[in-house]
Amino acid sequence: MKRLIQILVTGSFLFYGSSIKAQFNDKKYDKECFLIGMLNEYMGYQRTFTNRDDFYYQRINIMGRKDLKEALFIDSLFNMDYPDITIVNNGAPLGIKLYSPVLSQKIDNYYNYEPGPTYTGQGDTIYYGRLKKGRFVTEKQKQSFLIGAYLSYGKNKDGINSIIQLLKKENLLDKNKAYENVFYGFSIPNAPSKAKLCESFLKDLGCKEVMYVYRRSIPAGNFVIFKPSRKTLKLIVEAERLEQYIESINTNYVKFTPDGNKFIWKESHKPAPPMQKFDLKEFEGIMAKPISEM
Repeated sequence: MKRLIQILVTGSFLFYGSSIKAQFNDKKYDKECFLIGMLNEYMGYQRTFTNRDDFYYQRINIMGRKDLKEALFIDSLFNMDYPDITIVNNGAPLGIKLYSPVLSQKIDNYYNYEPGPTYTGQGDTIYYGRLKKGRFVTEKQKQSFLIGAYLSYGKNKDGINSIIQLLKKENLLDKNKAYENVFYGFSIPNAPSKAKLCESFLKDLGCKEVMYVYRRSIPAGNFVIFKPSRKTLKLIVEAERLEQYIESINTNYVKFTPDGNKFIWKESHKPAPPMQKFDLKEFEGIMAKPISEM
């Protein structure tokens, strides 16, 4: 009976996850490059390469507690290709973490790593990764990266206006220039390699008035402001569409076990009926129906 319940839960999750995955156009865009654009690179992309500490080892991303919907979205994109992917949520402010031994190795190909001055409690060296520009060759790869970056770090007209005023105040932008044609930008704290790639790819896609500004104040800021080309405007629309969809994901039935495994319960919050009332013939009849009738 326990095995049967596990199959039912797994099946409901796969069906739910496939509906989320369908929102990303993986024929038009590269999902790996999209993911790299989204990743948290605060102070560099942090990894350990020994398994004495499992906080950094084989970690894909670290996210805030409000980002569970985004974590589920990433999981839906990759769980068929990488069934070892796991979401962990320990309730801390940055307690949501994604792990995958195989996908993390693929991600490593996008970074140059250098050992940092910090160590884990178990004595592992923490390495800090900076993005390799040469890994993004085709326009499809660059577009996909920008969609992911805009989803995580993008600013629209209202947000970018306040950033422009701040940078003017600090003499980092020309105070006499209105920047009336600059409607969009990125705010990427302590991640210069990602910001510089955004600047480079925006120029490659025909954007005008692209400006990269580094703000030394703590936390150090990396800002890219730009007037979008038609190609880039389409990418912004796509990122905003995905953002709206991710926000609509229902997490009410997502439960975490202590070891980080996730379960999505499609049932209501009412207590389940006693196990002795389980009708095997009724279950067989349900499973015989086409999915469209379920």
